[in-house]
Amino acid sequence: MPSTRVGDLDVVWDVAGPATGAPVLMINGLGAARGSWYLQVPALAERYRVYTYDNRDVGETGCGEDMSGYGIDQFACDAAGLIESLESGPVHVIGASMGGVIAQELSLSRPDLVRSVQIVCSWPQTDPWLAELILQWKTIFFAMGAFDWARNTWVWVFTYRWFQDPEKTARLRRDAESYPFPQTPEMFARQCDAVVSFDARHRLRAITAPTHVIAGEEDIFTPPRFSREITTAIPGSTLTILPEVGHGMFWETPEAFNEALVGFLDRSGT
Repeated sequence: MPSTRVGDLDVVWDVAGPATGAPVLMINGLGAARGSWYLQVPALAERYRVYTYDNRDVGETGCGEDMSGYGIDQFACDAAGLIESLESGPVHVIGASMGGVIAQELSLSRPDLVRSVQIVCSWPQTDPWLAELILQWKTIFFAMGAFDWARNTWVWVFTYRWFQDPEKTARLRRDAESYPFPQTPEMFARQCDAVVSFDARHRLRAITAPTHVIAGEEDIFTPPRFSREITTAIPGSTLTILPEVGHGMFWETPEAFNEALVGFLDRSGT
């Protein structure tokens, strides 16, 4: 379990795949630790060098020394510092949900570090509807704690199909209850506040890296309208809408999702 000093915090990360493989950096969403990519890493690591890490204010990276508020630009700076420390040159970036927001900001602020970018179930601007949802989640987290907040998100993340298999929800419950590095309300609140202030709508045309946008057809948390807006704004970008799946496509239909990721990586070259 390596860690890298970036600014005021020690970023904890993992790596998998051949040392000669083209580097891929995977960026997590709101409240998610690097282990959430467990169904993707083996598929990508067959040919690629895959890096996963815990964002600021989550998992083993934690809150660092500076516990004041920040924006998405801080997340992007953290990612850039990690990439530079790897000395691998530019990387293929994959970001989901809030991770997709960070991927957009990273692609804009440090294009020299990005070979290609895949923006998954994300959004170009936190509009008033999405801001209200995230602020409600912040209230739930403070009132009820990390586990009950997580349970609330499951009905937003998964379609009804997921809940038809009780073992899947039982495993999710076990994992959530046993995770040894839970977020505090203060850590979650700082992530939420960073998300609520995000707006890249009028800057996205400046992204020059090959871009793939992925959405779930039945996503109710980040509806496909957001992904269509991103695709329209970024010149030359492509859009994939996966059928019969919602926000949690990486867990609910991992085979189709992984195929979309790897297919784009292969087409983008090494």
